Amino acid sequence: MSQAIENVLARIHSDERGQSTVEYFLVILAASALAVILIMVFANQDQGIGGFIADLLGNVFGWIPKIFH
Repeated sequence: MSQAIENVLARIHSDERGQSTVEYFLVILAASALAVILIMVFANQDQGIGGFIADLLGNVFGWIPKIFH
């Protein structure tokens, strides 16, 4: 193999310095987008996000005693 090809392959495989930072940024960006979408969906409902959370917690706390009896 020629020296030029070896140099290109070495650069491709060794230049991953910023990859972790970019991956972390993309995860944060996706989580933020999901949070915004969920807030927009629940804000358009009649009872809002507060009513949804209250219903959710009520269902969870009503379900827990049924498991242990």
